[in-house]
Parts: sequence; C-alpha cells; structure tokens
Amino acid sequence: MLRSLSTRILAGFGLLTITFAVVVGVVVFYIRQLEDQLVLIGEGYVRLAFECDGLKDRQDDLRAFLATADAAHVRELRHRRDARDLALQRARKVVRAFDSSQFTISRPRLDTLERDVAATAPLYDAARDSRGLAALREAEQRIWLQASVLAEVTERGVTATRKQLEANERTVRIRTIVFGASGVALGLVLMVWVVITLRPLRVVREGSRRIASGDYANRIPERGPSEMIDLAREFNAMASAIVERERERVRAERLAAIGKVAAMIAHEVRNPLTSISLKASQLDDHVGDNAEARELCSEIHREVDRLTAVTEKCLGLARVPEPALASEAINTVVGAFAGFVRDELAAKQVALAIELDPEDPIALVDADQVRQCLINLVRNAADAIGDRRGTITLRTRHAGDSVEISVADTGSGIPPEALARLFDPFFSTKQGGTGLGLALTQELVRGHGGDLVVATEVDRGTTFTIRVPAVRRRA
Repeated sequence: MLRSLSTRILAGFGLLTITFAVVVGVVVFYIRQLEDQLVLIGEGYVRLAFECDGLKDRQDDLRAFLATADAAHVRELRHRRDARDLALQRARKVVRAFDSSQFTISRPRLDTLERDVAATAPLYDAARDSRGLAALREAEQRIWLQASVLAEVTERGVTATRKQLEANERTVRIRTIVFGASGVALGLVLMVWVVITLRPLRVVREGSRRIASGDYANRIPERGPSEMIDLAREFNAMASAIVERERERVRAERLAAIGKVAAMIAHEVRNPLTSISLKASQLDDHVGDNAEARELCSEIHREVDRLTAVTEKCLGLARVPEPALASEAINTVVGAFAGFVRDELAAKQVALAIELDPEDPIALVDADQVRQCLINLVRNAADAIGDRRGTITLRTRHAGDSVEISVADTGSGIPPEALARLFDPFFSTKQGGTGLGLALTQELVRGHGGDLVVATEVDRGTTFTIRVPAVRRRA
C-alpha cells in the first residue's frame, strides 16, 4: 500500500499532524469545559448563593418583624415583604439564566418557595386582626425554613462545584500531559521510521563512492520503497554501463595496440613467407617424381598459405577501412552472398536456408564490408556445426530504424563463460582459431554506425545479428 517513499513520508507526517490536531482539539475541549464550569460557578452558583443568603436575610427580617407586629404595622409589613419578594426574584433570575440541566436541586426548591410565597398574598390582606397575623406568622415561618434550607443547599452546591472544578482541572492537566507525551513519542517514532526509510539512500551513497574509487563491479540491492527500487535499478544500470564502457575502452586500446603490433609482425613475416613459398616452388621443380618430397613441398605451400591468410587478417585488424556507404537492397546483398557460399557449405555437409524480408529493406551500408562480415560469421557457424550436419539460416528483417541480418546455426552454441570475451582479439573457442574474425567483424559493423549482437544456447545453436541503419523509402 505504502510502496513509494514520498507516500510513506507524507503518511507519517500526516499521522503526526492528525495526532497533534487531536491533542489540540481535546485540550481545547477540556479547556472549554473548564470555562463553562467557571462561568457556572461565577455567574451561577456563587451568585445564587449570594442571592439566597440575601433572601434568607430578608425572610429572617420579615419573620422577626412579624413576631412583634400588630394590625397597625401592616404597611411596614408589606414593605418588608416586597424586599423579600425582590430578593426571591433576583434568585430566580439567576436560575433562569441557565438551562434546566443546571441547579437540579436548587431549582425545584425555588419553585416550591415561589408557590408558597404567592400563597401568602391573601394572608396579608387578612392580617388586620390577630387571627390573620397568626396565620401569616405561621406561613412566613415555613417560608423562612425553606429559605434557610435553600441557602444551605446553594452553599453546598458552590463547594461541590468548586471541588469538581478542581478535579476537572487536574484531569485536564493529566490528559494534556498524556496526549502531549503521546504526540512527542509518536513524533520520535516517526523520526526514527523516516531515518530507517531513508537508509537506502546511504547505501546508494556508499555505492557511488565505490564506483568513484574504481570498484565497477559494485551493485546495490533493489529493495525498499518504489523510488528507492527505481533509483537502485538505475544505479546498477549505470554501473553496468560504466563497466561496459570501461571494457570497451580497454578493448579499443588493446585492439589499437594489437593492430600496431600485428601490422609490424605481418610486415616482417610476409617477406620471409614469400621467400619460403618461392624456395618451396623451386624445390618442387627439382624433386622430380619423388612422391614424399612433393608431399612435403605441398605441406609447406599449405602452411605458407595459412600464415599468409593470418597476416592478411592481422593487417585488416590494424587498418579497418572506412566504409563506402550507399543505399543497398539487403535482400540482394544476402542473396548474392548465399550463392557464393552455398557450394562451400555443401562440401562441409551444411545446409543453407534463406529467409528474406518480403519488404526488401534498404540500408546504408558498404556491400563489400557486409559480405566480409557475413563470410566470417558463416564460416564460424559452419565450424560450430562441425560434423553434426546442421543448418545455417540467413535472415533479413526491417526493425524500425534498423535493418537486421541474422546468421543462425544449429551448432554446439557458445559457453556462457566465453560470451564476455567473445569479441576480444585473439580469443577463440575453436581449435586452432586466430580469434580475429569476430573482432574484425564487430569493428566493421560499428563503422557503419550499427551493432553486432549474439544470442546463444549450448547444444542448440547461436545467432549473430548485424544491425545497420535503415533507409526510409520515399512515398
């Protein structure tokens, strides 16, 4: 799911951001609760307790005045009653400022007290005789008791709410510390996780240092996030390209040095070979009918011819000619070459098959050099078949911007350990081979701006493919 490095890092920091957002949200929520409780205490319970204490005082003053009052003090009595009622209204106003979930104990007592106070109104009208005053004193005594209980209840409510506020404050502090510590711990874990996730970059860095120090065989494992896998794959491809380029550079330098030495050797050897061949011919003229001597002279001629062919190859390796490029119909070139080598292959009991592209591709090549390359490849293929009576197949194919000429055989194939050195000069898998044919063929093909590739399977055969630039046909 989290295959890419960027997705992992973004997911990690996203999780960290969400965590801190949750921490902040929880802290803000609890702080909001504390603020509501502070408002409830300051504007609610404390104020209600204060008003209830005032109500109790006004009721106590009214009760005390009733104890000594008579019918002549009705006006003063009503004045004290109004003061008591005003205190009751202030207490009720405090309770009404909050919703019904608050003051669950004080609210019903205030309701009862209001009803009882309202019930005393007729008694004040009947307080003009001793009997009415007695009933009023009894009613106000009950109201005083209720006011006293209400004041005590509200005081206890203030104390309980203060303790709850203190407990909530401790809870908020503890939870804030816990959530904060959890966020910090998560941040540390994510930091370690990011460091571990980025560890492959250190592997790439170490690999780069090794490449820079000349350890071209160094490779790094292709594992981790998708970006790291791609980076490792590209790094390994780069290392392989560097190895191949270095191998090509060394091979080119070696080829140039060998060419110079080969030219010197060929120059020095050709004159003695010419002299030996001439002396052998003169000796052949003087031996008469001596069969054994004639056979010896023939062997000398054969070896001289073989050495002459080797020196010619050495000279060809020393000075690869520039190709005279021209637009050539590849099917025609290959067809003519097939007619040239068919008899030679038939003498070796090797069948020749031709598979030409019906589009008759045209390439920019030097036809003579292409034939020389094909001669080297076909003769190598015939040697690889040996006595197995196999088949050599010549194919042409138009492939995009290139034209391919393939030489496939059903021979013994090339061992895997020999593939890396296959085009090196003087390296050969054949008994008595010079190791110059493939090196020269590759140089000729590269001179065309093309490439020579090989595909082989032991005991199944080998295919060499010449790729050269194609010529686009005009519409």
